[in-house]
Amino acid sequence: MPFIDDNFHLKLDETQKKYGEVISFTCTGRLYVSLGSVKIVREAYITKSECFGDRTLEYSLLHHAFRDGIIYLNGEHWKVIRKFFLAVLKERGTVSIKNSFSGDLYDSIKSTINDIQALKGEPFNTVELLNDKCTANLRLTVFGNVGASDEKLRRCNELYVREMLSMTPVNMLTCGNFPRYFILPFKSDYHSCVKSHAEFEGILYEIIKEHEKTYDEENIRDVIDEYFKERNNRRSKGDPTAKYFTDKALVGSLVQIVGDGVFAVAAFVGFAMRCLIENPAEQDKIYKEIVDVVGVDRQPTMDDKSKLVYLNAFILESLRMSDIFNFFPSQECIKETTLNGYRIPKGTTIIINFFTAHHDPEVYEEPEKFNPSRFIQVEGKRRPELPISFGVGKRACLGEGFTMTQIFLFLATIVQNFHLELPKGATKSAFELYMSGSLRVIARPRDHK
Repeated sequence: MPFIDDNFHLKLDETQKKYGEVISFTCTGRLYVSLGSVKIVREAYITKSECFGDRTLEYSLLHHAFRDGIIYLNGEHWKVIRKFFLAVLKERGTVSIKNSFSGDLYDSIKSTINDIQALKGEPFNTVELLNDKCTANLRLTVFGNVGASDEKLRRCNELYVREMLSMTPVNMLTCGNFPRYFILPFKSDYHSCVKSHAEFEGILYEIIKEHEKTYDEENIRDVIDEYFKERNNRRSKGDPTAKYFTDKALVGSLVQIVGDGVFAVAAFVGFAMRCLIENPAEQDKIYKEIVDVVGVDRQPTMDDKSKLVYLNAFILESLRMSDIFNFFPSQECIKETTLNGYRIPKGTTIIINFFTAHHDPEVYEEPEKFNPSRFIQVEGKRRPELPISFGVGKRACLGEGFTMTQIFLFLATIVQNFHLELPKGATKSAFELYMSGSLRVIARPRDHK
């Protein structure tokens, strides 16, 4: 499999430019179909959703990491657990923003600003700072104060990052029992992933046991308690779906929630900060908009979101350009169908090629250029497709709403208070520093006079 390397998305892009938005290839005996446009992804997962929906149950590193949670469940089990978590995460996310000016999330972001101010213009590592703050947000929103210290969740995030680093293109596409026993065990990153996941799950099981010891149905403290309550209610009513509320399903789902709540937020805000540094004119434009809409005497809130048009466009453009996930082996074809005239056999694994879809010149004019204005509605001109970074359809990312809330509030509040730049003497670009995980920036306090 020498053609599948770390730049596999570029090879897919080159191939799709030559042959079209639907291409296929095989890897370890499995047929993959890569979708290279937003239009064709929407056709598959919305228009023809009855043909695509299940995750493949064949072994892979992705399956190993997420096999027991929402992301890899199928059928009624998936529907029941997903519906529960969608409702409870929405409710908990709302509680974290009690009103326009208070709530745990606002307090955490204010704490972030205070920590940056205390540095007095000294460089800081964006990934480390954001990981710490997102970890605190996650604990307050999902785990509460029962058995889940910031230290434990910080360790969970470290382990999750290790797992994600092992998700190289070749490892994600090496699927089935033969690779499981005769290829993957001879790869060092496979063992790192398996070991990290075992420790990660162990910490989560400890937190769950601590909740079980102190559970009080009259005092529901967090998401784990909500899960216990739902399970017990269904059992008391003789509801057969109570069997789906297992500790395994809870742990598997919490793995994804930790990833969405910490890794995804920290990685994307870090990427967006890199975009601000590389495009100082955009940074100034966003600051001016924030001053005009919010002012400087209070921090931005979700009530301001609809009015901060350019910041929203900047976030969308950053999503489009982000390279956190360039492609993803998404779903399995469960019923033979066609896409763009090509037959898609049952059992085919579908890949969303985010990189090619987000750089489609027919959708995004001059796609290689960073241009937030493309997402601002202009009369008489159609706005391009929104980025699909969180997926499309029923299998879209569970935590998209709360993730985007955090991204918006972090960026709005940071830009309101600081001008971001690279330290003097930096020899690498912001992009190179970001990709190496060592993006250090200087945040100079704004002079609001």
